[in-house]
Amino acid sequence: MTAPALATRRYGLGAGLAGAALNYFKYWMLAAAVLCFAVPLLIAQYAGIELSAWYYAVNAGKWFTAFVGGGFVFTLLPQMIAAGLTRRELAAAMGVFGVLWSLALGAVGLAGLFAERAYYGAFGWSQGIDATSGIAPIGSAADTAAFAAYLPLLFLAYFAAGTVIGVASYRWEHAGWLLLVPVLPVVFGLDVALYSTEPVGPGWIGFLGRFIDEWGRGPLAAAIVLATAVLAVAARRLLIDVPLRSKQA
Repeated sequence: MTAPALATRRYGLGAGLAGAALNYFKYWMLAAAVLCFAVPLLIAQYAGIELSAWYYAVNAGKWFTAFVGGGFVFTLLPQMIAAGLTRRELAAAMGVFGVLWSLALGAVGLAGLFAERAYYGAFGWSQGIDATSGIAPIGSAADTAAFAAYLPLLFLAYFAAGTVIGVASYRWEHAGWLLLVPVLPVVFGLDVALYSTEPVGPGWIGFLGRFIDEWGRGPLAAAIVLATAVLAVAARRLLIDVPLRSKQA
């Protein structure tokens, strides 16, 4: 392998991981889309439709993204190092993976919201979210685009959070997962505050959103960028210093 190829293989690996993950999970995404379009049609036989099913599928995708980031790095770390990849190369590859995965899922989220908007419009349904002040409609096409514009950033924040927890779980085998206690409230709280939504899950995860939901989307987006950068730096720092454990006989 030539020197230029060695210097850039981390980026090719990151792109390859993103492509492989998207290809592997494409049927999961297709199944989510089918459910999001079929379930409202069934519910409409008994009740009015006011909530966006796709929005909640996107939210599930954020948590799944955290699992992908953490699960991939936890699994790949010993395998890649054994194959000759350095820790720094793997850290860079995971960064590329996270960015490409988040952009792809953000595009899927945007396309799904617009498709659902047309679908709901054809049946006269309301496309809204469960906000803190009640059900809030997503709005016009421009509002829908603005609403979805933050999705790639949010996916990246969840990916970075999952990666930090995955690396920590490998480094500190029995206690690393405890990092989710400080990490999840920050990421989830910022997410909840950005859309002024009602948090779903244990109250402690989303408590932060109650204190910052009046900031406005600009400052909140900046805070998410900062939190994502901090998490990415922490993940890289942990990854390049992590010792490899020998297998037990």
